Amino acid sequence: MERLSLSMSQENSAAASSLDPHEYILTHSTLEEASSEHGNRNVMNNYNNGAIVQGALLTSSHDYIGFNSIEQGTHDVGESVSQRLQGIRGHVVTLARDQYGCRFLQAMIDDGIPQEVDMILDEVEDHTHELMTHHFGNYLIEKFFTSGKLTFFQFQRILRYVIMDVQQLKHTCMNDHGTRVAQKMLTSLRDPVQIACTVGRLMYITVPLLKNANGGYVIQQCVRVFTESCQKVIFDEIARNCVDVATDKNGCSVIQKCMAYGEGVPILRLVESIILNSGILSADPFGNYVVQYIIKRNILEPPVTKRIVQHLRGRYAELSMNRHASHVIEVLFRHSEPIDVAIIIMELVNSPDFVNVLRHPYGNYVAQRALQFSTGLTHRTLVHTILSNYAYLHAHPYGKRVLTFIKGIRRGMHGMDL
Repeated sequence: MERLSLSMSQENSAAASSLDPHEYILTHSTLEEASSEHGNRNVMNNYNNGAIVQGALLTSSHDYIGFNSIEQGTHDVGESVSQRLQGIRGHVVTLARDQYGCRFLQAMIDDGIPQEVDMILDEVEDHTHELMTHHFGNYLIEKFFTSGKLTFFQFQRILRYVIMDVQQLKHTCMNDHGTRVAQKMLTSLRDPVQIACTVGRLMYITVPLLKNANGGYVIQQCVRVFTESCQKVIFDEIARNCVDVATDKNGCSVIQKCMAYGEGVPILRLVESIILNSGILSADPFGNYVVQYIIKRNILEPPVTKRIVQHLRGRYAELSMNRHASHVIEVLFRHSEPIDVAIIIMELVNSPDFVNVLRHPYGNYVAQRALQFSTGLTHRTLVHTILSNYAYLHAHPYGKRVLTFIKGIRRGMHGMDL
């Protein structure tokens, strides 16, 4: 078969245009000409007029001008589609990895011709996750979910490619490009069966995704866009692994964001799990924020605050001297009813470690909040007990802060919420 170059004279170009399109083969000079704007126009015009050029050509083109004019000349629609399929068959993955080739394939999907979409799907099947994590290829997979031109079964195919291998799905969702495509995919789901299948697969990798910066966004998207029944699947999985996730830096942040989206029944089991593990979580550098979050929301009946106050009984002196748990106790003072505030304070007052709490770098702040939010007999008992230990406090750098706070209360200086 004779090989032709597009970098020929006008006479040779005219001769080439009369050849059988199936004999139009890519050469090195074709690639060189395609790298220039005018050369690209010539190449694409020949392509669109039925000159079938190998896929490597498309990776060198700048803009694929004339793509929509495939029905030029004497070729009918069926013939043009057949020729275009022949031109890129076997090169789809290579094209998808190229900036301009990927745009070309996206345009074919938007064109909505089923045979072309099917052919692209055939070739990306074994490379779906690879392309989702590729800096150009990810846009092709995203296009399947966002174009709106796929048939139900075509959409089902690409969805199956993405979710059938959960380990590959996990690594893809953790990727900078893959997480974006996965979130677009979740947003595009409408069929209840497809949604249920997707959430069912994500359930197996919820914990590692929550603990990953990119993966966390995928779980948040699930909670944000799906109904309560699907939310419940995700929250139940988090609840089963509450301590593992909440004590992770990224995990504790994502839990709070997910609970902000979820309401009612879906989050109840997770809240219950946080309450049951509040002793461990309160003392953790990250878990304490999750406990503080549910205290501030104060849902359930009886309220979360009352449940946590009861659950932490016997440990208040110890927790008051913990850097992280001391913040939880201060939040409890702010958000609890007076009767529950009294429970905490009376346990502290009766503790053999009470003076140590007053003299502790974190415990002294707990004592100040106790003074601020206590009332009536509880407040008078607290003040009396502190002043009775004046000798141990007045010369101590932290103990004297508590004494100063009492003086401020008596002078009306600390009536505000500090």
